[in-house]
Amino acid sequence: MKKTVLFTLMCFILTTALFAQPKSQRRIYLWDVTLSMKGYQGKTPDIYDDVVKFLEQEINSITDENTEIVVCPFQEKILATWKVKADKSGKKEIIRQIKTYNNNDVTNTNIVKPIQDIQANIIADDKRNLLVLLTDGKHSEKFGGSGELLRLIKGWGEYADKNYAYALYVVLTQEGLPDREIVNAIEQEKNIMLIEPDKLVEMIDLQPSELIKINIKDDKTAQIPLTYRQSVKLPDGIKMQITAEDSVLNINQIVNIKDGKIVFDVKYKKPYNTLKTELAETTRLPLHIKLVNKEDIEKTEGKIVYLTKEELQLELINRPEKTLKISIKK
Repeated sequence: MKKTVLFTLMCFILTTALFAQPKSQRRIYLWDVTLSMKGYQGKTPDIYDDVVKFLEQEINSITDENTEIVVCPFQEKILATWKVKADKSGKKEIIRQIKTYNNNDVTNTNIVKPIQDIQANIIADDKRNLLVLLTDGKHSEKFGGSGELLRLIKGWGEYADKNYAYALYVVLTQEGLPDREIVNAIEQEKNIMLIEPDKLVEMIDLQPSELIKINIKDDKTAQIPLTYRQSVKLPDGIKMQITAEDSVLNINQIVNIKDGKIVFDVKYKKPYNTLKTELAETTRLPLHIKLVNKEDIEKTEGKIVYLTKEELQLELINRPEKTLKISIKK
């Protein structure tokens, strides 16, 4: 006699900790080599060798051999472009080029055109681009002065969002500090940060995943992994604010980074039974993250920590339950 035993299994699609793969990095150093860096005519401090040493330390600290390093010395324009992979031989070669480079031309300082050339020819939207501008001078009046630089900075945030770019505007001397209007614009703009004089210290760039996926039925929390140089030890107590305010999400939390991740609660404005009928199978919504205690970390740890991107995407997955029937004959 055969008996049929029917087992009905309810199978759920669980989507926990699914993340987009991080992009490889391109680190671009735009290096001011005007004669003021060498203490021209005794009117400016001689910081040339200090900056060369800083570049050497920065390059040697890169541990991911897939990182691309680009160094561009500039005066009124970019004078050379050196590009290598961050493996042992590549780092050795580009450091050699930095140390042996010499230019004694007397020129003005043009900050705008070199950055525009970097945007046009070096920043790539399939990379995670970090632009480090190292300068001891203001943008010359000969090339439009503060007004021209201000226009460039005010357009940086939108450009950077589209091209996955972040900029550090590193001012090397008090004389090189830009006008207050420029400083204010940098502070207000996305994806750019001003580093003031006497702060050539360790800089830690945190790369968040671009896309985070969660299942609306099962996942009560979400994780944002952060990619950073393997040689770096993250300071304790780095705080992040996570916000998302729209018709579906109601998120506003401050949490500590733990084990290289941002973990936060996912809160909805509607119950699950309503969401599962209203949402498509996948819905992407904007998520905003912000480092809230950068100044405190800088004071206590002597390190500058920054995010390379503050606008992410949170993908809500809403798939129906599936039923699997298994028949066993005896």
